[in-house]
Amino acid sequence: MQGKIIVYSDQTGIGKIITPEKMKYNFNVDEWNDYETTPAVGLIVSFEPQGINACDITVEAGREKSTTNDGDKTPPGQNRQGVPASVPKERKSSSGVGEDEPAWLLEFDMDVDACIQMHFSDTRRRIDENRTLLEESRRLDFIRMRRFLMTAYNNLIEIDHSFENYELAEVRQELLDAYDAYRNFKSKTDYIQNAYEQVFLNKQSRYKELRAKLEINKSQIAKLTESAANLEAEIKQKSKRLENLPKESEEYIYLFNEIKILKRSMVDSIHEIAKLTEENRLYIELLDNFYKAHYDRFKKSFEEFVQTYDALMRKIQDVLAYRFDSLMWKKANSSKPIQTFFAKAGIYDEFSAVTYMKYYLKTLDSSKLNQQNQELVDLMQYLEAQTRKRIVCIDDDTLFLRMAKESLHEIERGIKVHITTRAEAILPDLKNIQPDILIVNPKMRGIETESVIEYARKVVPDIEIAFFAKRISRELLLYAKQYNIAAIIPKTVNKNELEEQFRQYLD
Repeated sequence: MQGKIIVYSDQTGIGKIITPEKMKYNFNVDEWNDYETTPAVGLIVSFEPQGINACDITVEAGREKSTTNDGDKTPPGQNRQGVPASVPKERKSSSGVGEDEPAWLLEFDMDVDACIQMHFSDTRRRIDENRTLLEESRRLDFIRMRRFLMTAYNNLIEIDHSFENYELAEVRQELLDAYDAYRNFKSKTDYIQNAYEQVFLNKQSRYKELRAKLEINKSQIAKLTESAANLEAEIKQKSKRLENLPKESEEYIYLFNEIKILKRSMVDSIHEIAKLTEENRLYIELLDNFYKAHYDRFKKSFEEFVQTYDALMRKIQDVLAYRFDSLMWKKANSSKPIQTFFAKAGIYDEFSAVTYMKYYLKTLDSSKLNQQNQELVDLMQYLEAQTRKRIVCIDDDTLFLRMAKESLHEIERGIKVHITTRAEAILPDLKNIQPDILIVNPKMRGIETESVIEYARKVVPDIEIAFFAKRISRELLLYAKQYNIAAIIPKTVNKNELEEQFRQYLD
């Protein structure tokens, strides 16, 4: 197919060809296959069309044009600056885009996944630094608990000014830092279009180069348009003066020549406006094609990354929230001023977030609860659900299992306890039960302890596992350490002793 180059930029290596049938095709200098000349506006060329792109371009024999549109001589095989023309390179296909797509005209510097990984390097580093926290199962929803947790903390300090210590302040600061990191992460992920621009497009030098060129052209078009308008006004004003002058006068001849020069300048401005406008149409088309070519893939990869890391960032702060809450109420339980204050308020239960919430809600008129206070009622239900543990016990001694269940209920009525002498009977239900704790006797007959542990952690990733044992040997301790067992609870026939063992473990 034949056509004529109507737009070409030495700076970008991008141009446009028009055919006798008025069809327009984009091209890149990498597709230029003529070694004796370089692309220039006005050249007649042959090419192979691929979609809206022109490929395998050569100058038509006998139709070479050795001057550019500004009249400067250009030696064959060189560009306007006298630099040898570049040898055509193999076309690079953008990731996920076929070679026939127009997006190949803009090569990317960094692919989608690399851009995402780089942009969130601080988030990835934070996750790596907190791997131990991610292995813990106990946590509180800090986003939900934040206001109440901090209010309780401040109130306890008001009751006992010596309440805060270094350990508590350190855990609180870690928690607030984790929350700030999570908020910063969320601010980078809220709007996908903004993320696409910031995370991917801003890493692509060719894309940014064309965007800058487009803006420069727009500015230049505005200046040329204003200049052309001023020239037209000046030509009209001087043409009126010319009408009143004798054609033979020296003033007429001078003014006539001046108008001629002004018209030439105006025509040059209009021509340059048309050229820049056509060039901008090409840039806009290329930018738009590049934007569309990578957006869907970016959106998918970005959303997958955000979903994964959002859960990890939330878990870090939620584990720290649990630590802070536990430490705060442990400290409160040992404070005399706080004990006195709670006793005067009629609170005799063990100090905890649930206990304090119950106290606070008693002071409110339930018939006049505003939205904020209603949220506290909902939070109370959440806290009660969180503290209501689910425990599965597996042992071959039925009498011991019954005593274990009774002991756990003595500690806390809300604990849901499942007991069984057959591991194979309870394991299929673990996914539905979602226990917080699994306590198993590794020495019981007919059980493969490693398989039980592996299966339990697979279906309930946050589950905590403990052992029942008649005798705690060095071998058992090493085995427990190898499989990250939380505790070993000695088997006893004394219910009070067993209850105390459970209490120490659960606390």
